[in-house]
Amino acid sequence: MYIVIVGAGQVGSNLAKSLLALGREVVVVERDSQRIETLTEEIGSCVVKGDGSTIPVLEHAGVSRASIVIAATGLDETNLAVCQLAKHVFQTPRTMAIVGNPAHDALFQLLGIDVVINRTRIITSQIEEEIGDSALVHLVSRRADSIDIVSVSIPPDAAVIGSSLGDLDLPPNSFISLVVKDEGPVLPRSDLSLASGDQLIMVTALDEEQVLYELLTGIN
Repeated sequence: MYIVIVGAGQVGSNLAKSLLALGREVVVVERDSQRIETLTEEIGSCVVKGDGSTIPVLEHAGVSRASIVIAATGLDETNLAVCQLAKHVFQTPRTMAIVGNPAHDALFQLLGIDVVINRTRIITSQIEEEIGDSALVHLVSRRADSIDIVSVSIPPDAAVIGSSLGDLDLPPNSFISLVVKDEGPVLPRSDLSLASGDQLIMVTALDEEQVLYELLTGIN
């Protein structure tokens, strides 16, 4: 899978390093020379210098063969332009945008951005998780498709502790995409056992969230 990330700030850089660690082919587009120098030292030569909201730079980055384009600059308008060019000029199958202003979510979705990730909502959710008692946190919402990406933390008294992922009777439209344990994130597999404090990153249908919550947090 070939992935183009536009923006080498903290989000874009960390995303690039994580995807490379998973064996993905990644190119990062960045216009700032200092960021390019820093990132090149960390991940090598897969960095293209230029304005990622222009056709020539995207073409140079190989967007025409990309499976996913991720717009992760600090400007919502730039991220929108990147995704629009990728989708309509280069026919990129999937586009993803990092959005800072929650008021822009609906516009991005209306204009066909496949995945809209709002940083403000994620931070708010994390704060709610820290100060509240909810084990389920919304990370990404795609209301138009009735789909959410959620994080579920396994409480210490949950009945599923010790169960393997293959034993879970998940709702039909829900699946686990990542398990974060104390030692770090691991890809899900059927024999992976759940422990207290495990964090499950899941894709679920809106009408299955309550069932999912009860399954993973319910006690004996």
